[in-house]
Amino acid sequence: MKQVYFYDEKTKEFNGYDVIEDTAEIPANATTVKPVDNNGVGLYGPTWNENTYSWNGLTEEEWKQKHAASEPKPEPTQGQQALAALTKQVMQLQAANVQQQKVNASLTKQLMDLNKGGK
Repeated sequence: MKQVYFYDEKTKEFNGYDVIEDTAEIPANATTVKPVDNNGVGLYGPTWNENTYSWNGLTEEEWKQKHAASEPKPEPTQGQQALAALTKQVMQLQAANVQQQKVNASLTKQLMDLNKGGK
């Protein structure tokens, strides 16, 4: 048994792999060369190079750039949106509460000062 690595006939991009019998003929759009670099590490977006009989890969940054636009941004669910709105309200109320505590402390101090002066 031997492992073969398939590539798209037009784009030469890696298209998957399979295991075939040792006596089976390798398909025209396949090779037994693993899509790895010189250190045996898998490649980003490997493409087959028929001239060098090897795989070419992208850098990690190139691969991320290529696939960034195709990744859909998930939309928050209605429940997540409601939770975010409620969290915002709680934070606003907490800030208002802190401000009110400062006002109360100031008024209490003023009242105590008035009571001391009135006796």
